[in-house]
Amino acid sequence: MNFRVLKPILFLLVLFASFHLFYDVVYENHLGEGTDSDVLYPYLFARDVWAGGFTGIRGWNLPPCTYLFPEILIAILLFPLVPSVYGFHLVFGFISFVLPFTFAKQLGMPKRYSYLVALGFLVLAGYDPNLFGQFYLPGFHAMILFFATWTLVLLEQWKQTKPKVWIPFLFLMTMVWVSEYWFFVNIAPFLICYAVLHLRWKSIGPLSISLVGILLAKSIGKGLRYFGIGTIDTNNLQLLSKLNSTFHSIVLDPSFVWQGLVQSVSKQPLLSEWFQWYLVIGIFYLFISLVRNHKMDFLLDLILFLSPFITVFFLFLIETELNIRYLYFLPFGILFFSSRILERIPLFRFGIPIVLSVACFLFYLGKHSELVAKVKEGEGKRNHRMECLSEFDPKIPGAATYWPIKYVHAFSHNKWTLVPFTKDGVYYPWIANTSWDGDFKNKTFDSFPWGVTESKENLKDWKDVTITKECEGWYFFRRNEHATNSKPKNSIDSSFP
Repeated sequence: MNFRVLKPILFLLVLFASFHLFYDVVYENHLGEGTDSDVLYPYLFARDVWAGGFTGIRGWNLPPCTYLFPEILIAILLFPLVPSVYGFHLVFGFISFVLPFTFAKQLGMPKRYSYLVALGFLVLAGYDPNLFGQFYLPGFHAMILFFATWTLVLLEQWKQTKPKVWIPFLFLMTMVWVSEYWFFVNIAPFLICYAVLHLRWKSIGPLSISLVGILLAKSIGKGLRYFGIGTIDTNNLQLLSKLNSTFHSIVLDPSFVWQGLVQSVSKQPLLSEWFQWYLVIGIFYLFISLVRNHKMDFLLDLILFLSPFITVFFLFLIETELNIRYLYFLPFGILFFSSRILERIPLFRFGIPIVLSVACFLFYLGKHSELVAKVKEGEGKRNHRMECLSEFDPKIPGAATYWPIKYVHAFSHNKWTLVPFTKDGVYYPWIANTSWDGDFKNKTFDSFPWGVTESKENLKDWKDVTITKECEGWYFFRRNEHATNSKPKNSIDSSFP
């Protein structure tokens, strides 16, 4: 029985290792090039836990989705085993690789096609690491598929009226409210319909427990803030005021809202193209489902198909720009619905997964030299940045805009002190540990003799600053005159929010 559970994991491990360069390109694109240092936050949080215990994490500010579970829990458990930045993220990448397989399988897809969905996700990531590669990094909402799979498992167990299911379901919903708000935007509408159609009146149980989870999540957030860890809850995001404003627009001018929805998709050509493919494949699958499935199954397929459109509508309501990290169901749906269509071809359905896997491998071999070059380019950029940084004295603190802070903490062997400021010179410790900044957070931005920013535009607004080095998208500067030490006006309190 244990081997039957491990067998698919071992096969997925072989697949992931066989196509590992696709992951390496994702890693170097986001960490070698430094497109977003937020991916480093769970790793650095875990490092602070092991270096200083509870004292070491006092002063951390967590994002709205805190990722306490499972990302940070995974990071804390993994760090002693794989303390290197690459090793940690490689293991996390494999965990993310498994998620499309488990979710597709839980939705009723056979194993051989579920493997194909997981492989397809990885090929997409290697093809466009900046966009689809985000899925394989911590803190970028991939764990929505983990929460969705677990929810489906518990809902199926609920049919048997087992009270022991209530406790794990309450834990799950509490962790979702603490760690992954986007679950309720992306996949919750489908899961609610699934619960109502399968459990009927018994669905009151899981729906009620989901609401209880909100209260427990708020208590956890208050407890974290009490112990010196800052969190942002839904009240800080002004969701209600944004929703109220948009609903007024819907009532007063529906055509304006429709144009806004269309424009929000069409202004990003790649996402627009993926939506077109999704519509074609999804509608074709729904037609087959209407002919062959029961009415209840068709209704669930329809809600599943509508999931990315519900997400787009909600993003429009809260005035948030579209990003693939909020729309993972778009590529997943294309792969999932395509596989379900292929699965229904009687003569070829057993051989198709093998043929497509071989095709993916041939594509991988054709891109091999290009992928190796991209990996080396990313490594070179990272090493070059650290060389540029080494020209400054690590004993003298510097100022920095947001992105380089965690990057330097992760990759530099020296203990640099880079204090975070906005381009307007306001102290801003967003998703970082304020204890890293020491007493230097009380100094004004103008009092730091050197610093680094990832935008050249900022330097035009800063007085008495000279660029000393332009280094892989980073701009190092020195200040010609030093201001007196004083606490910056308008500084964001270190205990925020």
